[in-house]
This record gives sequence, structure tokens and C-alpha cells, in this order.
Amino acid sequence: MNFPQMLVTLRKNAQLSQRQLAEKSGVSNTEIWRIESGERQHPSPLILKAIAPHLGVTYEHLLKKAGYIEETIEHDAYTELVFRDTDGNLREIIQKAREMHARDEEWANLAFRLTAKLSDEDLTAVKAIVQSILQKYEDK
Repeated sequence: MNFPQMLVTLRKNAQLSQRQLAEKSGVSNTEIWRIESGERQHPSPLILKAIAPHLGVTYEHLLKKAGYIEETIEHDAYTELVFRDTDGNLREIIQKAREMHARDEEWANLAFRLTAKLSDEDLTAVKAIVQSILQKYEDK
């Protein structure tokens, strides 16, 4: 079953029309039709995130079925989802996170926790401090 057919099946199993899914998810009815008809070959991850809960599946499930996730790697402390896009950008981000974690696990975990918990204002301040430190090394 291809991706558009799978979405139609999921939507029908959820007993939703295209219009109802559009209303619940905030994605236009036309866009849902394009995806289900196969006209939209690669729906954006944002669209998949919006429709997933209304179809009774996880966001990760739709990402995998749409071809955005190549593999899932289980680690002791976390699960790594290896993403791809046409430019390879997401893969690069995952690779950088992996390298950061391998170099200093404590710092990687601290950075993640800070990002998740800080207010936007505090996060901006922390980024400014880090940029200042980086600038000192780049000037040398």
C-alpha cells in the first residue's frame, strides 16, 4: 500500500471525511485531497504532525511511512531517529547531535534540558553568551 492509500485508509478508519480531517487538523481540505490523490508527493512534516493525532497514529509513524525517517536506533539513554530530506539537512542535524553527545554526554544532556526548560528570553541570553565565547576562539 502506498502512502496516499494508507492515509485514505487511516482517515476512513477514523471515520472522518477529508473535510472533517481538515477542520480538526487545521490543514486545508485541498491539501488533504492533494496528499490522498498522490498529487502532493512529499507532504511536509508539519502537515503530518497536524493530521497524525486525528488519524490515530503517531507523528513518527507518518514520518517513517512518508520516507522522512530512514531508521530508528535504540540507545541506552535515548532513541535516535535518523531523518532525511532532499538536501540532507535533517540528517546533518542528527549527526551533529550524535557527535556532541559522543564528545561530552553531560554537556549534550545539559544543553537539551536547558533548551527544553528555559524561557525564550533566557534562551536568547544563553545563546548570546555562547556566541561571545565562540567569537573569542574564532578571533584567535
